[in-house]
Amino acid sequence: MGNTVRAQKHILLGFCLLVALAIGGCGINPRRLAEKRVEAQLPRLIGPAKRYRATLLGRHERMFQGKVKAARLVGEGVEIQPGFTLRELVIELQEVEYRQGSPLKAKQGSFHAVLDDEVLQSYLSSLIPPVRSPWNLVVSRLDNLRVRSRAGEVRLSVDVHTRLGVKITGELSGALRLKEGTQIWFEASEVKVVGLSVPEKVRELLSEMFLNRPLIDLSGIKAPVRIERVAVGERMLMFEGAVLVEKLAGLTPG
Repeated sequence: MGNTVRAQKHILLGFCLLVALAIGGCGINPRRLAEKRVEAQLPRLIGPAKRYRATLLGRHERMFQGKVKAARLVGEGVEIQPGFTLRELVIELQEVEYRQGSPLKAKQGSFHAVLDDEVLQSYLSSLIPPVRSPWNLVVSRLDNLRVRSRAGEVRLSVDVHTRLGVKITGELSGALRLKEGTQIWFEASEVKVVGLSVPEKVRELLSEMFLNRPLIDLSGIKAPVRIERVAVGERMLMFEGAVLVEKLAGLTPG
């Protein structure tokens, strides 16, 4: 009789423990489970990141069906192309489907992102090619590129090494112009050289390097987005735009 009572107490205790775990949040949380399912797709859909966090809005029963009213996806340190890492990327999606094994779907979406000057500086420095003809008759190389963004204006400065062994600093300042939803061009209001008057060939070279081509070209990124606005803040660039939801279906989650 005593053994039976003890066994019943153990069963009751185990049941109470399970209930406590569920109430305390240690059991299966369907919302978080669904969010993790979405988060698992994001590195392949957008790019590697330091961290992704998905927040889903909708009823639990619809979540089990892989559908929610809205989703907010936040990425920190998101590398959308090699060397181009956004400090933050926030995507807002409406009427989302995220069934396992199928591409992420949404009715519409928007995004905003922040890029720090330090990242842009490193990115642009990696793209500086060797000086070619006819400019290499005057200039041997460019290096030490610096970027400074503030109050709607971007300033680029770069060390110019001449064939005469003289190092001078070229500076360009101006605004950014958006083109085709993927390219950002630099429109300089001023091009000057600090310290010495510069041969016209050097001015032409600075224009060729930074003005006659996109400063930033994101046409090859994986993420299906269209930039609709770019703004210059204090030591950062800010992007806003639309998510091309019709292209999500073409991205296989793997």
